[in-house]
Amino acid sequence: MQAKPHHITPPKIPPPVRLPPLRSISLPANVPQAVSIIIPSSQVSIPEVDDSVAAFWDYQFLFVSQRSETIEPVTLRVIDGAIPEDFPAGTYYLTGPGLFSDDHGSTVHPLDGHGYLRAFTIDGAKGKVKFMARYIKTEAQVEEHDPMTGRWLFTHRGPFSVLKGGKKVGNTKVMKNVANTSVLRWNDRLFCLWEGGDPYEIESTTLETIGRSDIIEDDDRKSSPEDGRGVEAIIVWYVYPSTSNIKTQ
Repeated sequence: MQAKPHHITPPKIPPPVRLPPLRSISLPANVPQAVSIIIPSSQVSIPEVDDSVAAFWDYQFLFVSQRSETIEPVTLRVIDGAIPEDFPAGTYYLTGPGLFSDDHGSTVHPLDGHGYLRAFTIDGAKGKVKFMARYIKTEAQVEEHDPMTGRWLFTHRGPFSVLKGGKKVGNTKVMKNVANTSVLRWNDRLFCLWEGGDPYEIESTTLETIGRSDIIEDDDRKSSPEDGRGVEAIIVWYVYPSTSNIKTQ
């Protein structure tokens, strides 16, 4: 039986689309444009900004990596309003992810960014607020950051990020504890927490990292009946959506 020849007609490929030159493209007037920020010498005038535009730029700057630390306290300048004289004096601590891209082309999920701790020391009587900011020196942060050059190289994956070529123990990629979830002031000690591992203890005035800590074991060792110091309880609440039962520890 002879096979019949079949003729295949190659498809016609349309010519490439020619885009107009960049200089001829104009955006609508209601689309926010890039802005330049000028550091003022004395006073700052705040123009009225549409809420939608402000929200747009707030979101753009939300995931910008912080490449510097403020080790020495600096006094913030009030640009609008005033601090009430009877405002409670104290320090407000805030932690969260601070680095999302390294210097070698890798990017992680925002929730896997290294913990960046900030402290706002408020003095209402003097109307001043002092600011400090430092990275929490977790084991992963120390390995991924070169303090001599200031460059970063991600080597550990996170729960929300897949990192090609990350470090492994056997066949399992190492998860990094970034201590970026919340801050806990407990029993005269300051801790930065992460859901998947031990907290890191921080020196509250300098923001230097003391090290990883097991709160229960450490406090049991430091407490004794002789000094009359007791262990304060930490109550953790969590909810199971399927059963709506609230449990405590």
